[in-house]
This record gives sequence, C-alpha cells and structure tokens, in this order.
Amino acid sequence: MSIAQDIRTKVSHRGLTPWQLIQKISRLEREADNRTCVMVEMATRIDELTAERNQLENQLDTAAIDLSTALDDLRIARQETARTQDALTATQAKLANATAVSDLPQLTATQPIPIVQRFDSGPVIRLGRSPLATTDPGRVPTWARDDDEDTQPIPAA
Repeated sequence: MSIAQDIRTKVSHRGLTPWQLIQKISRLEREADNRTCVMVEMATRIDELTAERNQLENQLDTAAIDLSTALDDLRIARQETARTQDALTATQAKLANATAVSDLPQLTATQPIPIVQRFDSGPVIRLGRSPLATTDPGRVPTWARDDDEDTQPIPAA
C-alpha cells in the first residue's frame, strides 16, 4: 500500500480531506517545534540556575572561611584581653602594697590632752586678741573688737 492510499484510508475513516490532513500535520509539526523550543528554553534556564547556585555556593564557602577567620581573631583578642586584665590586676595589687601604710600610727598622738595640762601654757586667749588676729580696726569684726563688754548693741530698726 502506498503512502497516498494509507493517507486516504485514514482520512476516510476520520472524515478529513487531504488538505485538512496536511494542515493538521503541519499544525502538529509546529506544536512539536514549539515543544522543542520550550524544552531548549527550559534546559537553558536549568543551566543558568545551576550556574547561579554554584556561584552562591562559592560565596557561601568564602563567607564561612571569613567567619572562621573572624572567630579565630576574636578568640585571640579575648585571650589577649584576659592576659592584659590579669597583668593589670597584678600591677594594681603591687601598687596597693607599695603605697599601703606599713607602720601603725602612734596612739599617743591621737589621744586628747588631759585638762590639767591644757592650761600649763597660760590663760586662754580670746580669738580677737590672739596674736594671729589682725590689729587693723577696719578689718576686725565688731564681735571681735577689744572692749570690756561681751555684748553687742542691737542695731536700730
């Protein structure tokens, strides 16, 4: 059986004319071409996404290495800080020991003088008549001036 007879029998069974059959075959070929294009496009997109994933994995590996390095640097810095803090504490302790009072103060110097010995040097002098007080009458306050009374006049209102 020839191809033309085969096509005629199939067309007769389906009720299609040869022209309609050619159109249908060309439409199926276009659809197959479209499917092929879609498959090629999808394969290209898969390749692009794979390349992007590989690039991101490389960036992640680099970031992990950088993080590991930073953590090592932080550990070393903390150890150095601890050593410095220990040295500072030791130095402060040595300084405190060096500046501390090693002898107790003389207890006799801090005891009050007995009342009997207070007046051995002479009578008590008023502050206004003290040798350390000024003799300039303009600078001596009124309450300290040398007068016979211990009272002050009340100022007039």
